[in-house]
Amino acid sequence: MTGRAHVGRRYGPYRYTVGLEEIRDFAVTVAGGVPGRVFAGEPPEPPHPLFVDAAAARASRHGGIIAPPTFCVRFAMQPFAEACADPALGLDLVRLVHGEQAFTFGDPVRPGDVIDTSGEIADLSEKAGMTFLTVRTVSVNQRGRTVVEGTWTAVVRP
Repeated sequence: MTGRAHVGRRYGPYRYTVGLEEIRDFAVTVAGGVPGRVFAGEPPEPPHPLFVDAAAARASRHGGIIAPPTFCVRFAMQPFAEACADPALGLDLVRLVHGEQAFTFGDPVRPGDVIDTSGEIADLSEKAGMTFLTVRTVSVNQRGRTVVEGTWTAVVRP
């Protein structure tokens, strides 16, 4: 079901607590390695030291380890996923594909941060026989500071 009636529909907030090892594992995985401490595998190129090396990160302007920018998908995607699966929208998940996403970054994400993410439907429309769903999200840390704003688009093919 498409239409303006669903624009503004809200999802969340969803809470996520950021862990140090999650940041390190994410950075190693993105660099092409195998995360973990038991069967870990080194990536072809090491991840940026700000994401894995406590001493290097402490000496940086950030004063400690921070998460890679794309780590935000671990928490910021939840409202988008909920909207895609919302029975009130009636989207055919078998035909749904990820269209695009865009981020605007704020404060760095750090181990121990507690992130609350909320989202709302910005658009639900049809074009060329396909349904387009756009959800905008905002994620804030425990200090009330925005860490990321996201725009997520799904396309439901005919």
